[in-house]
Amino acid sequence: MSRAGLTSETVFHTWDDYYIPGTSVLRNKFTTPEKPYGETDRSVLRILETAATAFRLTEMARRPILSRFDYDHMKAIHRYIFQDVYEWAGQERVAPVGEFMTKTGPDVINYPPGDPTAPQVPYNYYPAGPALTAAAEEQYQRLAYKNLLRGLDRDEFVTELAEVWGELNVVHSFREGNTRSQFVFFSQLAQQAGWQLNPAYFAPGTPGSNDFIAARFHSQATGRNDRLAAVFAREITLFRN
Repeated sequence: MSRAGLTSETVFHTWDDYYIPGTSVLRNKFTTPEKPYGETDRSVLRILETAATAFRLTEMARRPILSRFDYDHMKAIHRYIFQDVYEWAGQERVAPVGEFMTKTGPDVINYPPGDPTAPQVPYNYYPAGPALTAAAEEQYQRLAYKNLLRGLDRDEFVTELAEVWGELNVVHSFREGNTRSQFVFFSQLAQQAGWQLNPAYFAPGTPGSNDFIAARFHSQATGRNDRLAAVFAREITLFRN
């Protein structure tokens, strides 16, 4: 099938559909006549994806996508960031159905954040389908009910932000790119509520990023978002336009 035939409606129905046939590399838009499903080298794809998304993130920093902080808003952000990389950008993932999506990550219960000796353990995310959609919509409705977290003092804001962000992370709406989309979405949400996340603290490879990743895995392992709230509490300040 040619790349022109790759659409979320006609191709992406199962977990395997996300991959280049015969590989464990995601189908992507970096195609050539010899690579009709995209770049086949995982390391090269990572470099290309990082460059493409960094460009789009820079654009969004100058011209944010303005909307109602609902599910469609999150999808629009994801679509913009990954428009040059994946056909399914902005689309809710369609698999796995009937079972949890499982990814591995460091054991954050028994090891400190960033410990290179921490073993990899499985973490579960929502199965695709109506339950995922409903769980996502519930969190966006919570934001609407809470007036998009406006008018809260700092402690209240941190607690509410951690609850919604932690739950949406477990939902994991997209096949790839959830963290980058969530960070853009919640940074905009924070600013309209009068607060600001420090992007330098959460930059990949920093101790803050390690703390953030560990806190999200801790939320999944325990069902509590207090550790995530503690991370936010260190780096949320009043927004000064």
